[in-house]
Amino acid sequence: MNNSQHYIGKIVKVKIDRPLGSLHPKHGFIYPVNYGYIPNTISGDGEELDAYILGTNLPLSDFEGKCIAIIHRLNDNDDKLIVVPKHMFLSDAEIEQQTSFQEKWFRHILIRSKPAIYLMCGFLGFGKTTAAKKLEQELPAIRFTHDEIMLKKFGRTPNNFQARYKEVDDFIRSETDTAIKSSKNVILDYGFWNKEKRAEYFQWARTLTPNVQFYAILCDIDIARKRVIERSQNNLDELFIDESCFNNFLQKYEPISLDEGYPTILNNYSE
Repeated sequence: MNNSQHYIGKIVKVKIDRPLGSLHPKHGFIYPVNYGYIPNTISGDGEELDAYILGTNLPLSDFEGKCIAIIHRLNDNDDKLIVVPKHMFLSDAEIEQQTSFQEKWFRHILIRSKPAIYLMCGFLGFGKTTAAKKLEQELPAIRFTHDEIMLKKFGRTPNNFQARYKEVDDFIRSETDTAIKSSKNVILDYGFWNKEKRAEYFQWARTLTPNVQFYAILCDIDIARKRVIERSQNNLDELFIDESCFNNFLQKYEPISLDEGYPTILNNYSE
């Protein structure tokens, strides 16, 4: 491998010679993303180092962004940088999907400098765990869901809830640290209902890896309330939460805002 891995995590300037919508000069396919090169570099094939620009939907001539990964071809000595807007992070599956128009013809691996931590953000009944399980398979990642561990260790109605919560939280933090050191992605399916918790966990997660992102779930409150009550009545594998408990928790809920400045992916699971 050449020195392309040196660029991971750095801001780079890309000269785009094949903008989105343009035609490949030899093979005739259309570029669905912007594609260019880093001026004054040398790749393994003797040409300048190529780069895919993801996360933009307009044809460009120049772009400055962050290199988040490298596509390293195993049957061609020609690495490709993955460059995105500075505060964006894409999963392995997203990168593979957006570059498959060309990379499907090459055996390759995706290289990152550091694994990622995804902080699942949303209220009770919003569909966080459904989204977390899907993301767990796509990345892949290790998923930690606080309620699942609480239920297994202490039952549906744990005594001394706050002490039990802290015990589980300490366990998850320790396991997350171990996973990140083993270069594994982590999903924390907590909720992060208020600004204080989001700030606390974001700052802590950033001590483990620079790749930290909120994965926020949006949902109508009435739909969420109905889901939670029905789930508590019918599913013994869930912590018990009645309507009164739901409404009390709701008073503590502060929806995440992009104004908070965190890297955030928004998803709607209302239906």
